[in-house]
Amino acid sequence: MLKIGDKIKSLRKAQDITQEKLAAYLNISYQAVSKWENGTALPDITLVPQIANFFGVSADELLCMKETEETEELKEYEKIYRENNRLGKMLDNIVLSRDVLIKYPRNYQWMLNLSHSLIQYNDTEEHCKYSSEHGFVEEAISICERILEDCTTDSIRHSAIQILCYNYKDVGKQDLALKLANEMPDMYLSREHLLSHIYIGEEQIKQCQNLLLSMIDCSSGIISMLASNGLMGKELSDLQKIELIETANNLYRLVLNKDEDSLFYNCRLCMNYCLLAELWCKNGNTEKVMENLLLAEKTATNYDACTDLKEQKYKSILANRCTFNPKTVGRNWEGTVTGMVLNILQRKVFDCIRETDDFKQLIVRLSNIQ
Repeated sequence: MLKIGDKIKSLRKAQDITQEKLAAYLNISYQAVSKWENGTALPDITLVPQIANFFGVSADELLCMKETEETEELKEYEKIYRENNRLGKMLDNIVLSRDVLIKYPRNYQWMLNLSHSLIQYNDTEEHCKYSSEHGFVEEAISICERILEDCTTDSIRHSAIQILCYNYKDVGKQDLALKLANEMPDMYLSREHLLSHIYIGEEQIKQCQNLLLSMIDCSSGIISMLASNGLMGKELSDLQKIELIETANNLYRLVLNKDEDSLFYNCRLCMNYCLLAELWCKNGNTEKVMENLLLAEKTATNYDACTDLKEQKYKSILANRCTFNPKTVGRNWEGTVTGMVLNILQRKVFDCIRETDDFKQLIVRLSNIQ
């Protein structure tokens, strides 16, 4: 009943009917209709059938009962989507999103959900091959282009723009990616940055800390990206790459020095330790290889151990107003981080230490966790 005034106004305008005409049909004053529409009063329950008949709709539609049912149904779908996301079940979310869109074809949030799942199905070589064969990236691009054509909700449009900017260049449309990116505001005009200047007191501290965590994650990720062969890696020696990756790790350690149990800390460092181990392998320093593999083991097991914990508060002084909830963290792979490390250790680069006792024992420990 709370939305009935909005519904009456919408139906009246769609059918080009004045308040006076509706009031005359119902034998009431047009001021009463005005009060319904501005939310200061509700129609008498006995008038509902008459109002519904006047507009040619059912009483359920007039009372927004159908909308309520649809909202509840979509909420249940969202729960399934979030749980699949937490478990890395991207293919399940692709199927789910497509099913939802059959029922709600112009639901832009679910169009975005499908797009995210399509581009995130890339955690293994097998998944990348399947994605390529089935045109997942092209499908996501097509959906996001449709969102930009029709959707007026900024938050959804911006997410669609992000997906397009990240993926256009892979289909030969870098010029379109550049156009979209150049139309966006710079980082100092972002919501997070602006809120850090608007809030006061505790809210401002918390916002500044959250912004710091985001910036450190972004900065560390960029450093690692620069060290890759796709960017500066070709002009760097292995030792220079190692220096860059260790710099990225040090950023996390400096800010999260008391939060070795956080998912954020462990997930990022684990992959970097594996990369460092590969680089030390190429450099022939087996001692450093094992040192980093043991750190990868530690961070992987820490990550897997805390995925079922409740919301946690950071302990480090630069993040002690912030929290993380392991049960809401998404990922684009199924299985454990420990399993991912075990899979990485099958790479040929580790053949130089594969027969050592330390490496064999590490493989056994990781295998027993699976």
